Amino acid sequence: MKLPFLLRWSTVKGFARHPQSMLWHIQWTMNAKRFMRERRDIIKHFDNQFYLETYPELRNMVFGPARHYILRGWKEGRDPSELFSTADYLNMYGDVAVAKINPFRHWLKNGRDEGRVATVSRARRSALSQPRDPLVVPPVPAAGDWDRLPARLIDPPTAHGVNVVIPVYKSLKHVAATIRSVLEAQNETPCECLVIDDCSPEPEVSAFLKMLADKGLIRLLVNEANLGFVGTVNRGMAHNEHRDVVLLNADTFVHHGWLDRLMRPLRDDPHVATVTPLSNNATIASYPLTVVDNFYELEVDSATLDRLAFEANGHTIVDVPTGVGFCMAIRRTALDRLGLFDAETFGLGYGEECDFCMRAIKDGWRNVFATGIYVRHFGSASFGPSQASRSSKAQELLAQKHPDYAGRVARHVSADPLLPSRILFDIARLREFLGPISIVFFTHTRGGGIETYLRNTLMALIAAGMKDVADRAVVVQTQVQGFVKISAFNERPLPYLPNLEELNIERHNSLLDRILEVLDPQLIHMNTFAGLSAESIGQLMAALKRCEKPYWHVWHDHQPVCPRLTFLDAEDRYCGETDASRCVSCLASTSTSFEWVRIEDWRASFRDYLAGAEVVSAPSEAAALRARRLADVSKVKVHPHPEPDLDDVRPLARPNRGDGLLRICVLGAIGPHKGAYLLHAMIRDIEHRKLPIHIDVVGYTALKEIQTGPNVTVHGRYAGEADAIRRIRELQPDVALISSIWPETYVFTLSVPMALHLPTAALDLGAQGERVAQYSRGIVLDAHLREDPLALNDALLAIDLDAVWSPEVPHRHANQSPVADWFRARAPELLPPPQPPRGRTAAAPGPESDERSAHPIRAIL
Repeated sequence: MKLPFLLRWSTVKGFARHPQSMLWHIQWTMNAKRFMRERRDIIKHFDNQFYLETYPELRNMVFGPARHYILRGWKEGRDPSELFSTADYLNMYGDVAVAKINPFRHWLKNGRDEGRVATVSRARRSALSQPRDPLVVPPVPAAGDWDRLPARLIDPPTAHGVNVVIPVYKSLKHVAATIRSVLEAQNETPCECLVIDDCSPEPEVSAFLKMLADKGLIRLLVNEANLGFVGTVNRGMAHNEHRDVVLLNADTFVHHGWLDRLMRPLRDDPHVATVTPLSNNATIASYPLTVVDNFYELEVDSATLDRLAFEANGHTIVDVPTGVGFCMAIRRTALDRLGLFDAETFGLGYGEECDFCMRAIKDGWRNVFATGIYVRHFGSASFGPSQASRSSKAQELLAQKHPDYAGRVARHVSADPLLPSRILFDIARLREFLGPISIVFFTHTRGGGIETYLRNTLMALIAAGMKDVADRAVVVQTQVQGFVKISAFNERPLPYLPNLEELNIERHNSLLDRILEVLDPQLIHMNTFAGLSAESIGQLMAALKRCEKPYWHVWHDHQPVCPRLTFLDAEDRYCGETDASRCVSCLASTSTSFEWVRIEDWRASFRDYLAGAEVVSAPSEAAALRARRLADVSKVKVHPHPEPDLDDVRPLARPNRGDGLLRICVLGAIGPHKGAYLLHAMIRDIEHRKLPIHIDVVGYTALKEIQTGPNVTVHGRYAGEADAIRRIRELQPDVALISSIWPETYVFTLSVPMALHLPTAALDLGAQGERVAQYSRGIVLDAHLREDPLALNDALLAIDLDAVWSPEVPHRHANQSPVADWFRARAPELLPPPQPPRGRTAAAPGPESDERSAHPIRAIL
């Protein structure tokens, strides 16, 4: 008899290890009905393993992690899965925080239907390896090196152009780096480098500036007394009253084409008052992380980052509440209308540009960020340790002049409209790191056959001498809630790309065209759309057709014909594929929103998508038969999956136990579609009739009722095919059973017993029936036995083991990868162009470039 929970010895020991569990148990018991409703609402999306791995101090709890999250976890800011940040959701949505309700439950029940967004767990983001190498300031060039640089002067003073105003106080190495970058940068926009010495306390700085002025490289103004940053900037902005100006801190570094791209928004829209680029250190304009100072070197230099920013975002601009004064273009007419910076209020500096931008907004002007420009900002070269106190004081002064300022900025940070631009910037860096992208593989994170297929394809490409193709391939995995995970096909570590963690196809589907355009792959390899909503599937299909890149569809499952992928109905029974009218009630009864579709519309969209595919690759004739229902027959090719690991497996000898027991091996993760319910019924029949059958599950099942007992042993997960083979050798089964009740497309688990020359039985359905029929030791069972576990047990007992073990099994050879064949046929035209050495870069295109990356995109969230 099972003892009550509190009387069990395991419970007593648990409370002793974790005394607080007793209090939590009492709280749960007192509010059991309410808490159980919450648990039912979140449990399908709650990740127990993630919760305990992220918060190991909770591993000794007596009850489960989901209960802890409901009782305490969300209040402590803990995350229920790697795809939901409790703290971010509460920060973004004040009404949820004020109501003091479980944020994860709110998002699942209401928030996502209301269009609210979930962000990935902070634990997942912190797991990324952030670079540690500090920023490197270039050394000060020798005096003679400046003679080769062009002058940045505009004469006469009445001539039009742009004044690049650089206020200087101290730090020679920063000042020299800034001015040199301005002089070296090639731009079509005429500019004057207007440097103001604000009575520098460092004589070497003043002497250096005078040297440059004497060489005719810069226009130098010298303050007789220290005016502070604001006063100095105001003097520079007032110097030529007909010119637009760019404020540039003396601790920055600019690159070719920067000024052309910075001034373009002013030319394109007369309502734009200020323009700010992206930078490593620019608060809300910071990259790769926003609202932080990214004081580290990335995998490429800042000139390459500037080029990649333009390739990713072109001339995209995003409206913002304030510019950032480290590098900010200002329209002259806006200065004339609004006046200079408020030196009286903001004194030596900090907050003056925010005040100006707020005045501009209230007068009908726009402040924008130009996301196709990257300017390095070393930061704090002049203010040093006083930076924090100045910033705090500036916030107080801004609140007095503009009580709405803090709220505007907070809403901007919460909405994060620059995230799409940062995502594309990360994509461009990914492409730069890997080289010209060979293949983009679309798949999911559910493991199983597709994961095995991609791993085998990698090995097949390498074996075919195409390691370079494999090394330049990318895998995009769809996850629940629309998030995706991007990784290198060869599993090599990627650079620090934190914004890709936030990429969500549901939210960012209008970015798909640009993502594919920036990646510019030679081949797109679609393995599944599983995990995406019907709308997002349609968006991705449309993007694939528009991108004009060859794409394949691999028929791993039957999703194009059946939204449930497997032809199993809501009761987890094979529908028979005989009557489309049955789909109406089947799809209407599902609890997954992406399946609430009209089957005619669903299949029509896939038919249109498959019409644009170069190849529809089916791993078996059974899969091809179903693919031909929607796809052009000429495009459907049968390509058995490559399996290089199984080519030379040593055959298994026939066991000779003499115990009269039929030992059956069932391999894999046995869910409903793999016959879990059928297997459970078979075990019950074995127990009831005392049949001489023992079932070894090498893997695990989805049913907790299937546990190790007299007639069954559940051996648990195995680590790859080699581990599965080792376990089967130890077990010495008489026969293997493929218990799938749907028409499989290939069945990787079937290949393992076949490689061992083990007699294998399968229902006469799909690829499993097709492959077993072609196997000399195969046993094809009537498909209707899936509905009759008693008859299935009888059929297995009736197998003549002498007969099925006697045929010779021919040596198998690993199937070739059709991907390798595709690249081999096109190798001459698809060889990547020569690449410059890492760390070097060509100039970013100018404003009139006709490159595809120059086209603006709509900044969205």
